[in-house]
Amino acid sequence: MMRTRLHEEKGVILPLVLILTLILMITGFVFVSLGVQENSLVRKEIAKRQAFYLAEAGVEGARVQLGQDWYGCTSIDTTPLGAGTYTAHIYTTDSNGYPLLGTKRRVTSTGTVVGISKTVQVIVRKPPDGSEIDSAITSGGNINVQGSADIDPPPTEDDENFNFELGNDPDDDLSLFEEIFGVTKDEMKDIAQSFPNNYYDSAIGVAPYNDPFVENITWVHGGGVQSQIQGNWTGSGILIVDGDLKITGNAFFDGIIWVTGSLEVASGTPEINGAIFVESGTTVDVTGNLALTFNVGAIDDALSGLGAMPIVEFWEEL
Repeated sequence: MMRTRLHEEKGVILPLVLILTLILMITGFVFVSLGVQENSLVRKEIAKRQAFYLAEAGVEGARVQLGQDWYGCTSIDTTPLGAGTYTAHIYTTDSNGYPLLGTKRRVTSTGTVVGISKTVQVIVRKPPDGSEIDSAITSGGNINVQGSADIDPPPTEDDENFNFELGNDPDDDLSLFEEIFGVTKDEMKDIAQSFPNNYYDSAIGVAPYNDPFVENITWVHGGGVQSQIQGNWTGSGILIVDGDLKITGNAFFDGIIWVTGSLEVASGTPEINGAIFVESGTTVDVTGNLALTFNVGAIDDALSGLGAMPIVEFWEEL
């Protein structure tokens, strides 16, 4: 009886060992498969991130080229970088095919890594262009300089009766304002309403803005009341007076003054380094002891508040 039981027990152990071995093999195979799959997913996720960063690199490359040639740059050919490549296309239309303003471009950039691609689309704004400014004063009407006023260099016939709507290049469909600042007036007005810029909803130099703070980008909505720069006033940057302006006193300003209405320099010893633009067709009367000097450094410093490269106004991942 004992021998029979021993033989029976030996017959049971062998199948159990085989079953346990098979279970262990299957479990091991599952773990190995999961490890391989997880590693593949990690590699794929890394490739996605790399492709995204390459797409961003394409956008930056397009910004650089647009900063150098706003009108001639249309695409960036496939460019190898790091683990993959990027390609960028530049359009004058929005994503629906409608024309953009001359101061805007749409950039679509695609980054690719081991067959995985990511695409980013942005709308960029034209950078300001100080090279469009070459005169101390430019007016839509005549410029009448009297007394001890000193304008360096003196205004020429080209500086008078200037067509602000056509700008320096009639073929680019941009006004002089857009050529210089890279934005429309409405856009500049919006920019002025955000820190660290300044926005005044009525004329400066009179209540409630008797002693205005003018720095960076400043927009003044005259509202039919003449703005006045008077006394020992100091300012810098870009000052845009949407209306009429009168300058008197010992004012000192570095940068660009843009007046949509009339400009009168009546008395005092105002000193202005940079450039003045008077958009209206009225005669600019300059008397007193004004010292107006065309200054490239002051102009560049003023424009720096708008950025030296095309500004990204809209971003999305496609």
